[in-house]
Amino acid sequence: MDKRQETAIEAAFAVLRNHARDENLAAQIFDRALNLISHHHRSVFWGDRMMILDKTVGFRDDPVFLRTLRTANSSTGANQYSSPDGISWRFHTLVWAARQALAVAGDFVECGVYEGDMSWVITEMVDLAGANRQLHLFDTFSGFAPEYSSSADFPDLPEFFERLDRDYKRPEIYEEVKRRFAVKPYVTIHKGVVPDSLVDAPVKIAFLHLDMNSPGPERAALDVLYNRVSPGGLIIFDDYGWALYRQQKEMADGFMLARGHSILELPTGQGLAIKPATDSRVPSARPPSDE
Repeated sequence: MDKRQETAIEAAFAVLRNHARDENLAAQIFDRALNLISHHHRSVFWGDRMMILDKTVGFRDDPVFLRTLRTANSSTGANQYSSPDGISWRFHTLVWAARQALAVAGDFVECGVYEGDMSWVITEMVDLAGANRQLHLFDTFSGFAPEYSSSADFPDLPEFFERLDRDYKRPEIYEEVKRRFAVKPYVTIHKGVVPDSLVDAPVKIAFLHLDMNSPGPERAALDVLYNRVSPGGLIIFDDYGWALYRQQKEMADGFMLARGHSILELPTGQGLAIKPATDSRVPSARPPSDE
């Protein structure tokens, strides 16, 4: 780069920096800059606050997966960026995990359903009925339960709790979810506070998806359900790797560490755990012997 080019670029960035003081304008600048470099890469994934360059992203070539995405809302985690790929990588992770879980004894469980898009994609992509598996969906469908959740769940942004709670309290969500899954008799919807409603959970679980946006009920769900997860069973923590949900990560890490296990943080923000055949609890440290 010669001096004139460097000077021109610096002048252009001075203008951009002035406009980038506004969050939405900064996002537009970023999206347009991404368009400038995209032709220099073999592939670009841009969605769910995640940009990945030069990977195969093979699920985007699956016509069944793409057709299924058109029947689900991929704007969860919507933000000021264009995010053309939405949360498709999260959906892909769930489908992979659900398929692996077919080799494990037990039924499928989701705690934290919202509008049902996550489970809908699983049921469209994985033949649960053919495998004689049941899918159980647990949610209050009426917002956060105050005995388990509060704005303290989000110490970095307490007002975020109220925003989520208002959305989750929309009265039409429950009826919409019931209508959506009415054609799938192997899906059972449980309306009620977790963990109280887990009295109806299956005794053996192959796949557990936790997406409750709050550490309290997720810990309560783990207390009830973890021992029911079969060896080799898969657990997906949807909020695990998101900075705003750091208290959920701390809770989940502590729960698993007490059993000698760990959770794999994925770039999607999800966490993945596979239950081993036996718990290997971390032994307590002992002082060195004098001998």
